[in-house]
Amino acid sequence: MRYASPAFGPILAAELRVGIAFFCLLALSSVLSMFRERASGPTPWRAFTVVAALNSAVPFALYGYAALHLPAGYLAILNALVPLWGGLLATVFLGERLRLGLVGAVLLAGLGVGMIVQLGPVNLNLQTGFAVLACAGATLCYAIAGQLTTRLLSNRSPLENATKSLGLASLLLLPLIVFDLPTAEPTPQAWASVLALGVLCSAFAYLLFFRLIAQLGPIKATSVTFLIPAFGVLWGHLFLDEPLTWVMGLGFALVLVASLIVLQPTRESAASSA
Repeated sequence: MRYASPAFGPILAAELRVGIAFFCLLALSSVLSMFRERASGPTPWRAFTVVAALNSAVPFALYGYAALHLPAGYLAILNALVPLWGGLLATVFLGERLRLGLVGAVLLAGLGVGMIVQLGPVNLNLQTGFAVLACAGATLCYAIAGQLTTRLLSNRSPLENATKSLGLASLLLLPLIVFDLPTAEPTPQAWASVLALGVLCSAFAYLLFFRLIAQLGPIKATSVTFLIPAFGVLWGHLFLDEPLTWVMGLGFALVLVASLIVLQPTRESAASSA
């Protein structure tokens, strides 16, 4: 995203990303359909459209904007907020009781994000502040989309969920690209970046992610975001010469602990599983 967004613009980069991912999964679906019967029953297009907006179109555009003003390491660390949002939303969508530990986790995560933003290597100003809010908004969208996928699309296959949501996301973003056209010819490096975002970070990753949601549920599935900060900070340091600071490490540790608190089973769920 740090290569693609400045070259294409946040909206066009997001559109190319979801479009490439959609055609990859559409080709896979076409091949697999020759060996098995198609799923029966009407397609819930309204549910797919909502999930497409919240799981792809809006967060990809928000992250693209944030990538214009924040290092890749910041983007990766802030992505770890997804399980925290998931825990909070579970009290709304799944009727779970608001735990004291969850309130403490929110405060702990807020402290961690505050340390990263105010004491990190990037100067805090209006642009970086909005970029941080954009990242937080994107993670909130991911968390809501995970809950809605479980509630509305649990009877559909992971391949169908990934393919149709990405295809609809490309349609949602398409009219907006006229407001965000690039001013210069994108470099081969930018094209390679957006291709990698589409094939690896969207088509392949979403196919796995929707399978995790189906097997583990939306909250546990988002625990994969714990891997993103380590890799994101590492790649940013190696390929973009971004600094590594103890403040970033400590801030991420607080976010990680907060998210782990959210993932702890409640007494009710532990008793029911026993």
